[in-house]
Amino acid sequence: MTTSKAGMIICLSLLPLAHVAGAQEKRFDAYPGHVVEYLQRIYDPGRQPFAFRPGYPGGFRQWQRDARAEFLRKLALGKIAEGARGHVPRVTLEAPEDLGGYTRQRGVIETEPGVRLPFWLLKPKGAGPWPLAVLPHGHSSTGHDTTAGVFANEAARKRALAEDRDTGVQAVQAGFLAIAPAVRGLSADGVPDLNGRHGKQDCRSHLMHCLAAGRTAMGERVWDLQRILDWASKLPEADSRHILMMGNSGGGVATIFAAAADERITIAVPSCSFAPTVGRSGYIFHCDCNMVPGLVELGGMPALAGLIAPRHLLAVNGRADKLFPVEEVESAAARARELYRAAGAAERFEHRWGDAGHRFYKDLMWPFIERARRAE
Repeated sequence: MTTSKAGMIICLSLLPLAHVAGAQEKRFDAYPGHVVEYLQRIYDPGRQPFAFRPGYPGGFRQWQRDARAEFLRKLALGKIAEGARGHVPRVTLEAPEDLGGYTRQRGVIETEPGVRLPFWLLKPKGAGPWPLAVLPHGHSSTGHDTTAGVFANEAARKRALAEDRDTGVQAVQAGFLAIAPAVRGLSADGVPDLNGRHGKQDCRSHLMHCLAAGRTAMGERVWDLQRILDWASKLPEADSRHILMMGNSGGGVATIFAAAADERITIAVPSCSFAPTVGRSGYIFHCDCNMVPGLVELGGMPALAGLIAPRHLLAVNGRADKLFPVEEVESAAARARELYRAAGAAERFEHRWGDAGHRFYKDLMWPFIERARRAE
């Protein structure tokens, strides 16, 4: 295994945990020794041909071109496009509801033949144009409703507001044309897990069907978000020079992947989702449905920050979020800073810690968004 500084950051060496058995006994992510050896071998930095390193032929810009092309291939966007050949996405909108300072209306977009995703469009009062915000949600059958300030009951409303989850309302009140879409496979719009074959997790069932067809679930989410951008950026009320994407948990992962794939997104704010693809022990922190085969060949999720650079990226995590250990998140943030420095845009990446758990932190997010918007 290489011992170069770049290689250690990309792969997160497994050696320290592999040889301290006593220390591993209390760790939640400790594997048996022979498993660690296997993981160490398959995650060897020498097997990461598209990871950025000092001296990359052609420099950072060439790496970015090479890595993005490989990233798009791994997402299987070409396969998805092939299946949608000749399809023209259709959008239907219901009558808007006047909510005082803004309007809200329900819509549906057909991103592929027969794939119809509901969304909410929140529009400020006035002539516009307004910057655009697209706000994907995480695992939830009602996530897009919560984002748009539509709640099933008073208890749901109180919880959502306590955790800043009404980001669509926040965005429209901040002067954005906001879209809160349902996310395929994370809401009720994927392939259900019949008979509990996939752990009673619909998102895993959907992933398996994607993989069987040569697709990825994340590729489908990126595809859907891009089709939303295609439609929304042409609205006369939209100022498409400024496009924000922001989401929490699975919505944050979708934000990172979409921003890495689509350079129209000028500001990306993933919440409680930014972490290494695999940790120092080889442990995988994210849900199965977020996995893209071969992603570690690019350096894992932190490398996607390099594909977003030099655009604005704020990653927010909660210190009490039990899904992502602090030290693993810090290592991912360090790698992202390194990539932004290589891009000559160190000031455009920030990582911030919220003091609670797996939720949004609007007091950390919106000041960054406003500064990024002014900078553009």
